[in-house]
Amino acid sequence: MSVFIDGRSIPHLGQLGPRTRRVLHFIDGGHYWLQWAIDSHEHRYMFADEGAMLDGVQQGLHGSRMTWLPQAGLQVSPIKLLSLGNDELDVLRQLEMGPSSSPLVNETHAVLTRHGLLSNTQLEAFRPFLVAVDAGDAPLLRQLDFRESLALYQLAAEQRSAGQATEAQAEAARFALLHARRPIEFADYYRFYQRMHLTGSSSELRMERATHALQTLLPMLFGYLDGPQLPSLPSPDQVRAAIAETLAANRQIGYARISLAAQQVALFLNDGSGLPPDGERLREATRRQLRSAQVFLNEHPVARGQLGQDGASLLFAIDGSKEQARVQVEDNVITLQDYRRIRHFTHDEAEQGFEAGAV
Repeated sequence: MSVFIDGRSIPHLGQLGPRTRRVLHFIDGGHYWLQWAIDSHEHRYMFADEGAMLDGVQQGLHGSRMTWLPQAGLQVSPIKLLSLGNDELDVLRQLEMGPSSSPLVNETHAVLTRHGLLSNTQLEAFRPFLVAVDAGDAPLLRQLDFRESLALYQLAAEQRSAGQATEAQAEAARFALLHARRPIEFADYYRFYQRMHLTGSSSELRMERATHALQTLLPMLFGYLDGPQLPSLPSPDQVRAAIAETLAANRQIGYARISLAAQQVALFLNDGSGLPPDGERLREATRRQLRSAQVFLNEHPVARGQLGQDGASLLFAIDGSKEQARVQVEDNVITLQDYRRIRHFTHDEAEQGFEAGAV
């Protein structure tokens, strides 16, 4: 025998679980390769579990962890597909293998929505937003991987800009393009600029003030990056244990990149003055933000996480009475994605927001 899963030999495909056999259908050539591997007398293939086997077949054949479902227009990891129910996988296979129909398309849409899966067409919804903020032709944003597309999709959804952007939005985009060196940093620096709320008589003055604040802030964030790394994609229990162990050792759960750390600190800088923050204000905001986040994580352990569409990331949303946080796992590294205090609206603010359609 040549294929082993968790130390158990697999003499034929029927030894695999029913869900694994269903997912294998979505990997182009997957069945043929696995049968060849089972019959092979020259090679031995060892997998930790059936999910690792599916991921290995996909990456081994196609050099990518995400498979392509052409009828659904969906890029998705086989590991993520493994989290769907048998009936849901059957719906996707019917769409991919047979003639389409309105009921089947509607069923497919319901499955994708239920699991937070985005088709390539949906992901491309950020394009009109980029055009509106004069960033549609930016060379930095022309070549995107899945995570970068998702970051821009989420930014566009936040902005709710259809057609014509405000001058403030276009200004934030200019600032972001000035400082970003990766497409995902564009989203970070865009939010940073918006959260600074700097005033000034001209766009140039506001940009200058924001750039000065950013250049002062970035060196303060070098110690606030990265987090504990695990050998494989962890379970919620493993994430919870790793965070607890890190905090108990007086280490911290930091950020995956410095641009994200900067936009997070900007949340703690808005005092309404509109003045560019000096070094001491930036230093204090940085300490306060990260210290508060660590205390919150210590008091609110992660629970159920959501597996990403790429099959290699997890997101844990944590809600407290006055604070919220999101912990992410990407490439097996645990970092802080977002931490903020919850603003509670007064009755009058809530009434105004409801009338304006903002609540």
